Amino acid sequence: MSALKGLLLVPTPKNPDKGLWFIFHHESDGILAFDITREHPDISYKLFESVLNSEDHKTEKEKIVHLGGPLQSDSALLILHNNPRADKNSHIINDDFSFLSYRYVVVPGKPPAITTADNQPTQIDLGEKADFIVSVGFRLWEMDNLEAELKDWQWTLLPASQTLIFKSPYEDRLQRALYSLN
Repeated sequence: MSALKGLLLVPTPKNPDKGLWFIFHHESDGILAFDITREHPDISYKLFESVLNSEDHKTEKEKIVHLGGPLQSDSALLILHNNPRADKNSHIINDDFSFLSYRYVVVPGKPPAITTADNQPTQIDLGEKADFIVSVGFRLWEMDNLEAELKDWQWTLLPASQTLIFKSPYEDRLQRALYSLN
Protein backbone atom coordinates (compact mmCIF):
# COMPACT_ATOMS: atom_id res chain seq x y z
CA MET A 1 0.00 0.00 0.00
CA SER A 2 1.44 3.38 -0.95
CA ALA A 3 2.07 6.18 1.53
CA LEU A 4 -1.06 7.05 3.46
CA LYS A 5 0.17 10.15 5.32
CA GLY A 6 -2.17 13.09 4.88
CA LEU A 7 -5.20 10.93 4.11
CA LEU A 8 -8.38 10.59 6.12
CA LEU A 9 -9.96 7.34 7.22
CA VAL A 10 -13.69 7.84 6.77
CA PRO A 11 -15.97 5.21 8.35
CA THR A 12 -18.57 3.57 6.12
CA PRO A 13 -22.06 2.55 7.27
CA LYS A 14 -20.60 -0.92 8.02
CA ASN A 15 -18.28 0.59 10.62
CA PRO A 16 -19.49 1.43 14.16
CA ASP A 17 -16.56 3.90 14.53
CA LYS A 18 -17.91 7.43 14.07
CA GLY A 19 -14.57 9.24 14.09
CA LEU A 20 -12.77 10.87 11.19
CA TRP A 21 -9.12 9.87 11.45
CA PHE A 22 -6.23 11.94 10.06
CA ILE A 23 -3.22 9.75 9.20
CA PHE A 24 -0.05 11.53 10.31
CA HIS A 25 2.47 8.68 10.24
CA HIS A 26 2.86 5.62 8.02
CA GLU A 27 5.45 2.88 8.05
CA SER A 28 5.36 -0.60 6.54
CA ASP A 29 4.01 -2.16 9.73
CA GLY A 30 1.27 0.36 10.49
CA ILE A 31 -0.18 3.84 10.62
CA LEU A 32 -0.79 6.38 13.36
CA ALA A 33 -3.87 8.58 13.13
CA PHE A 34 -5.87 10.85 15.37
CA ASP A 35 -9.56 11.64 15.48
CA ILE A 36 -10.38 15.20 14.38
CA THR A 37 -14.03 15.08 15.43
CA ARG A 38 -14.09 14.65 19.22
CA GLU A 39 -13.37 17.13 21.98
CA HIS A 40 -11.20 15.88 24.83
CA PRO A 41 -13.45 15.63 27.90
CA ASP A 42 -10.74 16.49 30.43
CA ILE A 43 -8.21 18.83 28.82
CA SER A 44 -9.03 22.47 28.15
CA TYR A 45 -7.56 24.47 25.28
CA LYS A 46 -6.98 27.33 27.72
CA LEU A 47 -4.05 25.37 29.17
CA PHE A 48 -2.20 25.71 25.84
CA GLU A 49 -2.64 29.43 25.21
CA SER A 50 0.40 30.33 27.34
CA VAL A 51 2.74 27.95 25.47
CA LEU A 52 1.55 28.60 21.90
CA ASN A 53 3.78 31.04 20.05
CA SER A 54 1.35 32.01 17.31
CA GLU A 55 -0.68 35.09 16.55
CA ASP A 56 -3.54 32.87 15.45
CA HIS A 57 -4.28 31.56 18.94
CA LYS A 58 -5.61 35.03 19.75
CA THR A 59 -8.25 34.88 17.01
CA GLU A 60 -11.60 33.13 16.96
CA LYS A 61 -10.20 29.77 15.89
CA GLU A 62 -11.32 26.37 17.07
CA LYS A 63 -10.40 26.43 20.72
CA ILE A 64 -10.70 22.81 21.73
CA VAL A 65 -8.31 19.99 22.36
CA HIS A 66 -9.21 16.86 20.42
CA LEU A 67 -9.33 13.44 22.01
CA GLY A 68 -7.17 11.92 19.31
CA GLY A 69 -7.52 8.31 20.26
CA PRO A 70 -7.29 5.63 22.86
CA LEU A 71 -3.47 5.39 22.88
CA GLN A 72 -1.52 7.88 24.94
CA SER A 73 -4.78 9.78 25.45
CA ASP A 74 -3.30 11.61 28.40
CA SER A 75 0.25 12.39 27.28
CA ALA A 76 0.86 12.36 23.48
CA LEU A 77 0.31 15.91 22.27
CA LEU A 78 0.12 16.52 18.51
CA ILE A 79 -0.22 19.87 16.78
CA LEU A 80 -1.33 19.53 13.14
CA HIS A 81 -0.54 22.71 11.23
CA ASN A 82 -0.01 24.15 7.77
CA ASN A 83 3.21 26.14 8.18
CA PRO A 84 6.22 24.04 7.03
CA ARG A 85 8.58 26.69 8.42
CA ALA A 86 6.92 26.79 11.85
CA ASP A 87 9.52 24.99 13.94
CA LYS A 88 12.67 23.04 13.26
CA ASN A 89 11.02 20.04 14.94
CA SER A 90 8.04 19.96 12.56
CA HIS A 91 7.46 16.69 10.74
CA ILE A 92 6.34 17.36 7.18
CA ILE A 93 3.43 15.16 6.09
CA ASN A 94 2.90 16.64 2.61
CA ASP A 95 2.66 20.07 0.96
CA ASP A 96 -0.40 20.97 3.04
CA PHE A 97 0.29 19.57 6.50
CA SER A 98 3.02 19.21 9.12
CA PHE A 99 2.85 18.18 12.74
CA LEU A 100 4.68 18.77 15.98
CA SER A 101 4.88 16.12 18.67
CA TYR A 102 5.17 16.80 22.40
CA ARG A 103 4.38 15.25 25.75
CA TYR A 104 1.60 16.63 27.91
CA VAL A 105 2.71 16.08 31.51
CA VAL A 106 0.35 16.26 34.45
CA VAL A 107 1.88 16.27 37.91
CA PRO A 108 -0.60 16.41 40.82
CA GLY A 109 -0.61 19.81 42.48
CA LYS A 110 1.22 21.55 39.61
CA PRO A 111 0.06 23.12 36.35
CA PRO A 112 0.33 20.84 33.30
CA ALA A 113 3.58 21.12 31.34
CA ILE A 114 4.43 20.66 27.67
CA THR A 115 7.76 18.91 27.09
CA THR A 116 9.82 17.56 24.25
CA ALA A 117 10.41 13.82 23.88
CA ASP A 118 13.44 14.11 26.18
CA ASN A 119 11.32 15.78 28.91
CA GLN A 120 12.61 19.32 28.35
CA PRO A 121 10.03 22.09 28.92
CA THR A 122 9.17 23.89 25.72
CA GLN A 123 7.12 26.52 23.96
CA ILE A 124 5.19 25.58 20.82
CA ASP A 125 6.36 27.73 17.92
CA LEU A 126 3.91 27.68 15.03
CA GLY A 127 5.16 30.84 13.37
CA GLU A 128 2.91 33.47 11.88
CA LYS A 129 -0.43 32.82 10.23
CA ALA A 130 -0.46 29.08 10.82
CA ASP A 131 -3.72 27.20 11.01
CA PHE A 132 -3.57 24.37 13.53
CA ILE A 133 -5.49 21.92 15.64
CA VAL A 134 -4.42 20.41 18.97
CA SER A 135 -4.89 16.72 19.73
CA VAL A 136 -3.98 14.58 22.71
CA GLY A 137 -3.79 10.88 21.91
CA PHE A 138 -3.74 8.79 18.74
CA ARG A 139 -4.65 5.39 17.38
CA LEU A 140 -2.45 2.69 15.87
CA TRP A 141 -3.53 0.41 13.06
CA GLU A 142 -1.32 -2.50 12.08
CA MET A 143 -1.20 -2.65 8.27
CA ASP A 144 -2.65 -6.16 8.06
CA ASN A 145 -5.66 -5.10 10.16
CA LEU A 146 -6.15 -1.85 8.25
CA GLU A 147 -5.92 -3.60 4.88
CA ALA A 148 -8.51 -6.16 6.03
CA GLU A 149 -10.85 -3.38 7.23
CA LEU A 150 -10.41 -1.50 3.92
CA LYS A 151 -11.15 -4.68 1.90
CA ASP A 152 -14.23 -5.24 4.06
CA TRP A 153 -15.39 -1.68 3.17
CA GLN A 154 -15.30 -0.50 6.78
CA TRP A 155 -13.26 2.56 5.78
CA THR A 156 -12.83 4.81 2.78
CA LEU A 157 -9.64 6.79 2.22
CA LEU A 158 -10.01 10.46 1.36
CA PRO A 159 -7.30 13.09 0.77
CA ALA A 160 -7.35 15.62 3.60
CA SER A 161 -7.84 19.25 2.64
CA GLN A 162 -6.90 22.32 4.62
CA THR A 163 -10.45 23.58 4.22
CA LEU A 164 -11.95 20.47 5.81
CA ILE A 165 -9.34 20.28 8.59
CA PHE A 166 -8.86 23.92 9.53
CA LYS A 167 -11.99 25.75 8.33
CA SER A 168 -14.76 23.28 9.22
CA PRO A 169 -16.14 23.05 12.75
CA TYR A 170 -15.04 19.79 14.34
CA GLU A 171 -18.67 18.69 14.79
CA ASP A 172 -19.23 18.92 11.00
CA ARG A 173 -16.02 17.35 9.70
CA LEU A 174 -17.26 13.78 9.41
CA GLN A 175 -20.46 14.82 7.60
CA ARG A 176 -18.48 17.04 5.22
CA ALA A 177 -16.05 14.22 4.49
CA LEU A 178 -18.93 11.84 3.80
CA TYR A 179 -20.59 14.44 1.57
CA SER A 180 -17.39 14.92 -0.45
CA LEU A 181 -17.30 11.17 -1.14
CA ASN A 182 -20.68 11.31 -2.87
